[in-house]
Amino acid sequence: MTSVGFLGLGIMGARMALVLARSGRSVRVWNRSRDKSLRLLEEFEETKTPTCGAVVVANAAEEVRERCEMTFAMLADPKAARAVAKAYAGNDARAADGVRRTYVDCSTVDGAAGEETKAVMKSAGIDFLAAPVSGGWREAAKGELLFLCGGDGEAYDAASPHLEVMGAKKWLVGDSPTHAARAKLMLQIMMGNVVAALGEMHGLSERAGLDTDAVLEMLSHSAMGSPLTTSKGKLMRARNFSPNFQVYLQQKDLRLALDLGDELEYPMPISAATNSQYLRAKSLGHANSDFSAVAVAYTNERAPGTTN
Repeated sequence: MTSVGFLGLGIMGARMALVLARSGRSVRVWNRSRDKSLRLLEEFEETKTPTCGAVVVANAAEEVRERCEMTFAMLADPKAARAVAKAYAGNDARAADGVRRTYVDCSTVDGAAGEETKAVMKSAGIDFLAAPVSGGWREAAKGELLFLCGGDGEAYDAASPHLEVMGAKKWLVGDSPTHAARAKLMLQIMMGNVVAALGEMHGLSERAGLDTDAVLEMLSHSAMGSPLTTSKGKLMRARNFSPNFQVYLQQKDLRLALDLGDELEYPMPISAATNSQYLRAKSLGHANSDFSAVAVAYTNERAPGTTN
């Protein structure tokens, strides 16, 4: 049975780890808060079939390094990604057992964080691949993520069989983590701006007294329609913001993109305005709502159960 490691069991990482385990792999998991590891194990045991592999809860990130040649990580932000990578690599010199290990970070981070993780792994004698994903937890649960990879070809080839289980498509976009980080941010710019524009249109349609269901149907049949606008439009109509990808994560990605624009002295007025709308949605109590809740930034609707 193939053994792989998985670090970070949030809304995305937990789904990805389960897909690997259900494909017949033994997955050694670790999370900084152990309760998430135990919940994942319980869910796996309740739903496993004869073709499944196994979920093993590790006591430390270093244990995952010692027991697995291939390890994946999925963390919420650059700070967490850095901390977990350092915990995994440990303080020892490069491993003396002769085993070639690969660490694949699927987190959305800036290029600097990716390069720092690469350096940490290099000092420990571990190959590194940056592989941020496009897709939410539903795509993760179905093994339909998109992987945008940056690193050397050998690390990419080693990770590919596992990426193909977790994803519908993968690309090697460059030979460094910076390439992967920047490619992912390009998608996040478009996604954040499109959904914010949809929220603006949705609110204006309601205020103008239009049949907004009909407007959204017309949009779906137009050149501007897409699976994204169709699915998020339905959530806006129903005021159902159960998260697939949260507001705070989309706003974090826009902030990273704006930082890149500042670094490269490239103007981003549209994304800057969009970022302010996601910040507004967060201030209304929707940080953990689906990012389609950006629509409430235009209508000042607070999340249920929250106060000023």
